[in-house]
Order: sequence, then C-alpha cells, then structure tokens
Amino acid sequence: MLTMREKKKNERKYLKDIKSISHLNEILTESQTKERLEIEIGCGNGHFITHYGEKNPSTYLIGIEIKKSRCLKILKKVKNKNLYNIEVIQGKAEDLIEKLPFSSIDVVHIYFPDPWPKARHRKRRFFRKPYLDLLSNCLKSGGRVNFATDYFDYALQAKILLSLHSDFSLIKSAPPEEIFLSVYANKFKRLDRPVRFISAIKV
Repeated sequence: MLTMREKKKNERKYLKDIKSISHLNEILTESQTKERLEIEIGCGNGHFITHYGEKNPSTYLIGIEIKKSRCLKILKKVKNKNLYNIEVIQGKAEDLIEKLPFSSIDVVHIYFPDPWPKARHRKRRFFRKPYLDLLSNCLKSGGRVNFATDYFDYALQAKILLSLHSDFSLIKSAPPEEIFLSVYANKFKRLDRPVRFISAIKV
C-alpha cells in the first residue's frame, strides 16, 4: 500500500497533464491528427471516456470535468491504458462549449449529470436551451448529442428541449455500451433503476 507521501508524488506526476480551457487551441490542433472529434461533458472518474477512447482510436476525445481529483483519476486511467487520443480539461462545460469553433464536433456525450431534482434548483441543470444553442453551434451538421440519466424528470426535460429546438431531431439509437461501465450506471443497475438514453442529430 502506498504511503501518503507516495500518493502525493504520484498525483504531482499527473497534475502537469491536466489542461485548462486556455489550452483549447493547442488541443484542437492536436485533434486534427484524428478522423473525429468528440467531447464528454462531466466525465466523472473516466470510465466512459477511457473505454470509449480505447475502442475508437481514430477518434480524438476531450473530457471536461470541474473537479481536480476526478481529472487526476481520469489521467491515471489514460496513462495506464497508454491512450494518446484523450485530453482532460479541468473547468466548466459552459466555458468550453462557448469557445469551441463552429461546426467542429462530431458527438457530444452527456452521461448522468447532476439532476438537481428540487424545482428551485433546476435552473442549475446543464441541459437548458441556452446551452443547447451553444452545442448546436459547435456541432457539425449530422453531429449528435447523446444524453443519459436515471432521473425521469431530467430525461423528460431533455427530450422536450431537443424536440422543440429547430436545430435538432430526436433519433432512435442504442446507448454506447461503455456508459454502463460507470460507477453511476452500476449503482442504478443494483438498485433496479432504469437508465434513460436520448440521442438527437443536428439537422
């Protein structure tokens, strides 16, 4: 078992690899070596992004996560798997999508975001019209938004917003199998709570 000093030393190894939004131009230049560019908003501990990146080596993935501790966990997984098609940005998703170039992204992945279940807190949810407008701006024509939640009210909100938005059309699509590797998905499975998956294409 590692001592506290050894753990801190290991963490320092990965800290320099955590990017900020100020590094976006550098990241986008690097992404041009790949066929596709996708982002995951709120990548948690990195279960989805690392498994998906390993399965799709021709896709460049940008993960955005606000908590440094989670960014470190993701980077450890990235390094352990020797993946060179994933970048991790510590920051707010809103700031990232506002700065992404027009028509640059193939797919946006949003899995199990905080549902903010209380009515007075719903304004804090990521899935709201202003952010859908920004996602539409950065998505390519034919690009997709993939969303998953266990929370019925949030799924309904996302479905309604996408249905009413003139730039999006709902499609039937199976969820990427990697989302079921996450801590949350496994928890919901144990609790027998259904995962609701919604996908929409930019028209």
